[in-house]
Amino acid sequence: LAAALAEAGCGAAGGGAVEPWLAPHVRAMTLHAMAYWREVSLDLSKAASSLFRFLEHQRPLYWRRPPWRGVNLGGWLLLEPGPSNELFSQFDGARCEWHLLQRMGESVGMERAAEAVQAHRETFLLEDDIRRISALGFNSVRIPFGYWAVTGPVGNDIFIGPCLEYLDRAVAWCHAYGLQVLLDLHGAPGGESGEKPCGRERKDWHWSKWNFEGSLEALRVLAERYRGHPAVTGIAVCNEPSEMVPADVLCRFYDGAVRTIRGAGMRPDEVSIVLPVYRTERLDEIWRLWNRDYDGFARHVNVAFDLHLYHCFGPWWQRQGLGSHLRMAKRHRKILRRVPAVVGEWSLALPPRIFSDHVEEMDAAQRAFAAAQLEAYGQASHGWFFWNWRDCPRQHAGWDVQKCFERQWLTKSQLMDATATRK
Repeated sequence: LAAALAEAGCGAAGGGAVEPWLAPHVRAMTLHAMAYWREVSLDLSKAASSLFRFLEHQRPLYWRRPPWRGVNLGGWLLLEPGPSNELFSQFDGARCEWHLLQRMGESVGMERAAEAVQAHRETFLLEDDIRRISALGFNSVRIPFGYWAVTGPVGNDIFIGPCLEYLDRAVAWCHAYGLQVLLDLHGAPGGESGEKPCGRERKDWHWSKWNFEGSLEALRVLAERYRGHPAVTGIAVCNEPSEMVPADVLCRFYDGAVRTIRGAGMRPDEVSIVLPVYRTERLDEIWRLWNRDYDGFARHVNVAFDLHLYHCFGPWWQRQGLGSHLRMAKRHRKILRRVPAVVGEWSLALPPRIFSDHVEEMDAAQRAFAAAQLEAYGQASHGWFFWNWRDCPRQHAGWDVQKCFERQWLTKSQLMDATATRK
C-alpha cells in the first residue's frame, strides 16, 4: 500500500505520516474489495457494484483530472470515407485508406499519392480548429491514427508514414488552448479487425493477423515520446477489436499494453490507459476475465474500458422508434456505472424512419436524443468523445458536431454543465 501511495504521489516523502484524508479511502477500498471477492462467483451484478464503489475510492488517489468531454478528430491521420471525403470523392469505390492508396497509386503514382496525403495532413486540422473546439466548451480531443503514423509501415503495407510531427503539432495546440488529448492507436499492425476503421478492409482477415508485438512497439514509442506532457492524459491501445479475437487473447494483450506504457514512463497519476471493449454485448465476458485472470482494475491503476454507443447500425436499431432510442440511452447509463469507462465514440445519427418531413419535429427529436445521451454518458468515469469534428456533407448531420451546434441540437451550455458536474 505504501508503495502504491508513493507511486501515486499521495504518500508522505521521507517516511512521514500518510495524509489524513487517505485513511477513509483505504478503509473503504478494503471493504469493497472483500465484498467483490465474496460476490464475484455468486452474483455478477453485486460484484460489479462492489467493484464500482472500490474504484470510486481508488480513483482520487491517482487521478484529479475532470472527465473527458471531447470530440474526435477522425479522418485526419487515418483516412476514412466520411470525414476524409475530399480525398475519397476523387477515387470512386475506395472503401478504406488502403484501397484509396491503391487507387491513387494506380492513377497518379505513389509519389504523387504521398504528396496528396501530406497535403491532407497539413490542411485537415488547423490551429483554428483547436481554438474553436475549446471555444465550444469541449475540454478534450481524441486523435485517431494508424500505427504507420508512429513507426512507419511494416512488411508489405502501403501506408504512408511515419508522421509524428503532425501529432506533435496538434498536442502543442491543445496544450495552448487548455484541451486534454487522448492518443488513439486506431489502426494496429495487421489490423485489430478486418473493417475500414483500422485502415484496411479485408474479407480474409483473421485475428491471428493482428501483430500484437508491433502494437506494443508503437505504444512504447508513443509513451516515451509523450510521457510527462501536460496535455496528454490518455492513450488508447487499439480501436474496435473484432469479436473474433478471443477474450483471453484480448485481455492478455491489454495486460501487456498497460505494462509497456507504464514501463515507458506514463504514470497512472498523469495518463489513463483506455482498453476498448467496443460493444456492450461483450462487456461482461471481458470484465470477468480482466478481473479473474489479471486482477486488472486493482493491479493496473487508472485504466478504463472503451465503449462505442451508436444507435444506427444494424437492423434492430433501424426498427426502433424515438422512444426506444431514448430508453436505450437510459439503459446505457446503468451499464456505464458498472466499470471504469469512457464512451470513445457516439453521435446524433438516427435511422431515417424516425423523422417526419417537419423540420421543427426533427430538431426537437434530435435535441431530446442529445440530452438523453449526454445525461447517460455523464455517468462514465472517464467521460466521452463525440464522433466527429467534421464529416462528409452528404452524411447525416448527426455525425458532424459543427452542424449539430449550427442546428442547436447541441449547445455550449450543455457541454459546460456536463464538464462542471458529474452526477
